[in-house]
Amino acid sequence: MEKKLICSYPATAWNDTTPLGNGRLGASVYGAVYDERILINHEALYNWTIEPYEMPDVAYALKEVRALMDEGKYKEANDYYPNLLKDKGYQKNKGKFHPMLDLHLVISSESAPENYKRELDLENGICEISYTEDGSACKRTVLASQKNGLVVVNVEKERPFDITLSLEQHDLTDYADRELYHTFSSYASGEYIFAECKTLGRLHYFGMLKVLYCDGEMENGKSERARRIDMDGSARLSNFIKIRSAKRVTLLLDAQSIFTPFEEMQKSLDKVSSTIEEMIDEQKKAFSSLFNATKISICDEDENLSNERLLMDSYSGKVDKRLIQKMADYGRYLLISSSYGCELPANLQGLWNGDYSPAWACTYFNNENIQMAYWQAYAGGLADAVLPLFNLYDKFKDDYRENAKRLYGCRGILLPLFMDNSNGKKENLQPHVIYWTGSSAWISAIYYDYYLFTGDKKFLLERAYPFMKEACLFYEDFMVEDENGKLKSYPSNSPENRPNGNFEGAGELSVSINATMDFALLKELLTNLISASKILNIDAEKREEWLKMLSKIPAYEINEDGAIKEWLHPDFKDNYHHRHQSHIYPLFPGFEINEQASKELFESTRVAVEKRLCIGLKEQTGWSFAHMANIFARLGNGKKAKECLELLLRFCTGTNLYTYHNDWRNMGVTLKYMHSGHAPFQIDANMGFTSAVYEMLIYSDTERIRLLPAIPDDWTRGSVERIHARGGLVLSYAWDENEINIEITATRDAEFELCAVGYTILGDFKSGKSEGFVALDMSEGDKITIRGNK
Repeated sequence: MEKKLICSYPATAWNDTTPLGNGRLGASVYGAVYDERILINHEALYNWTIEPYEMPDVAYALKEVRALMDEGKYKEANDYYPNLLKDKGYQKNKGKFHPMLDLHLVISSESAPENYKRELDLENGICEISYTEDGSACKRTVLASQKNGLVVVNVEKERPFDITLSLEQHDLTDYADRELYHTFSSYASGEYIFAECKTLGRLHYFGMLKVLYCDGEMENGKSERARRIDMDGSARLSNFIKIRSAKRVTLLLDAQSIFTPFEEMQKSLDKVSSTIEEMIDEQKKAFSSLFNATKISICDEDENLSNERLLMDSYSGKVDKRLIQKMADYGRYLLISSSYGCELPANLQGLWNGDYSPAWACTYFNNENIQMAYWQAYAGGLADAVLPLFNLYDKFKDDYRENAKRLYGCRGILLPLFMDNSNGKKENLQPHVIYWTGSSAWISAIYYDYYLFTGDKKFLLERAYPFMKEACLFYEDFMVEDENGKLKSYPSNSPENRPNGNFEGAGELSVSINATMDFALLKELLTNLISASKILNIDAEKREEWLKMLSKIPAYEINEDGAIKEWLHPDFKDNYHHRHQSHIYPLFPGFEINEQASKELFESTRVAVEKRLCIGLKEQTGWSFAHMANIFARLGNGKKAKECLELLLRFCTGTNLYTYHNDWRNMGVTLKYMHSGHAPFQIDANMGFTSAVYEMLIYSDTERIRLLPAIPDDWTRGSVERIHARGGLVLSYAWDENEINIEITATRDAEFELCAVGYTILGDFKSGKSEGFVALDMSEGDKITIRGNK
């Protein structure tokens, strides 16, 4: 089956468009036949209205908050820090991810179009709009070039056509703060159109369009359609390009988020001399090498149905495997498009946004969302896609140190719950934001996993280990010992959940004591630090301190109903009506809990997630369905994992296969979107979907690999090519109802255990420590083939 998404009609809203991206620039293609717009985004375009505030030093308040909590005055403790910071004039101030501009094309049309298709070639990163007019072929090709960093548009018809080109400000109709805008201007000169925008905030950005090729007659003109006032207040003579009687027009577009002289942008465009055919070939070569680095196939059907048809069928409750395959491929495509060849990682919407006030400002959320966006990366052979994430988090270490010192009087680093690209300060005063301390440890896990997959010791020494060490330093100061000599974490927060109990404000307060996730994160961080220090042969004395700290972490607890507890304190009772599943972290995305290590804890995580799916179904979101699918895959329950993916597809997925935070038609399945307008698009569920499918196909930790750990009954045959496992192993395998054939390549020396669930490994292999596993010892460069049967 071709790796294509097909839409049967043009988009009417930006969140139904076809997304393209080269990491730096995003292009959202509506696909209109006559009056077409392509929305352009730039990865760094966040609009800040004021300079960041200096955080006041309120570290003295930690003692007072703890005293309140010791007395059971949780309501007073919940409000203490927020009120104190407000009284000192500290305010929230995060930038909003900002639409850049629209490329507007008005294309002459001779008759009503027929045979329309808007296709996205996932394998090559190319969008194609095709239709016929009176039997005459019309085609438009759009790509965000991986090679030259530009957006490329090619329009061609069998019969001559006229086209008008302009650069315009994206629609401000629904934007309440229009007064923020000072000017947007554009003017045309020859084959170029220049655009410039300045806001009363801190934005000053630029765009430039060049007609690279046309076989018609070209002229400049002035439009009355939109405001065209230059920065100095004088009207430009021309602001659009009109081309008559052409059969082909090729365009190049560049955009910059900071002041860039037009002369520099023009030189950049003028360097491109390739034909459209050459640029398409270059794009195919560059993009497909990334997309095909890892390949999966779970269905044999060849017919490539449209998105609308597949989604319509899914609404009846029968989700076609082709739709699951497309979604898994699409999440991979979106990661490549939004996080390769750029400076910044994918945000809440990846790289694509048409709202001036997007939901949650379209920032980087460190208590679930950005982690989910990158879960797929390493297994999918896309480790380089994670480098922009490290660039962002390494950049603001001084701010994290200030957060730790001024809020809690601690050394080390304390990441905020969410941030933009301007700073790393805790700038939001909601209690669940202030009292959440786990971001640094959770992001640390991504750093260490990079080493586990790549074996890059230089990265481990210079980037991962220092970050992890400072994250741990915060806990060394923040954690205290209780009356039993165990660590106590407070004030604490289990991401965004509000515990039940018999205290004032139960079910309403964010503050708590001993969130299970706090200790899961700390245990993982300490374990990874100890391993890293041994690998690097450094900090032997510190290693002993970490081991001692590890021994003081309290054990996980299980409720009377069999579910793992979300809080390890008697005052705080579980609230199952919630979207986050933070207390299940030791199972996924962590590795501490597994069936071999503790069947009782393993079972308790199953009970906990099933309560979220049953009791708390109406409290879920698109991304929480993706998270649950990953959890069920770790539990080895392919049926439930697939069920979660199907719920996501049926209720939280749009026609272009963007995933939404909520059930966007309000059919009663998820948390109802309480803000105005359409339920917001969030890319994390798109990415988490891909991760879940990978988790259903392979599990790996530092000791063992399980193939096909959670495939549903109807995935009777399939194949995986070049999927990656921790320890530097690359695996390809194909299976059917009778056998599995496996090829393993070692990129470095590795000792590990392997099993293929449901199959018996054949051959003279030593048995592993775990039942059903074989023990393997490979040297760098080794390649082995293994066969198994039912």
